[in-house]
Amino acid sequence: MPKDIIKELKQKPSEFIFLVIMLLLASVLFFYFNYNPHFQRRVIYFTSGAYLFWSLFHHYKRGDLELSIVIEYLLIAIFAVVLMTTTLI
Repeated sequence: MPKDIIKELKQKPSEFIFLVIMLLLASVLFFYFNYNPHFQRRVIYFTSGAYLFWSLFHHYKRGDLELSIVIEYLLIAIFAVVLMTTTLI
């Protein structure tokens, strides 16, 4: 891992702990609702939105939030939603 990432993890561990917990909870819920694709889609939508919000908040707090970063994370969230929802039955 680059030194910048390790330094940032040490400075603000609560932000990254929240991210890990959010993604773990989403994974558990996704597999818990494996019998119902409708609920799985809801988990995907919520997780994608929460990740988008977290990333924008994280960059805002760092002071480097720009339009290019917003577009990047929005595209990542849309890609994840499209990829995951099209693979569900």
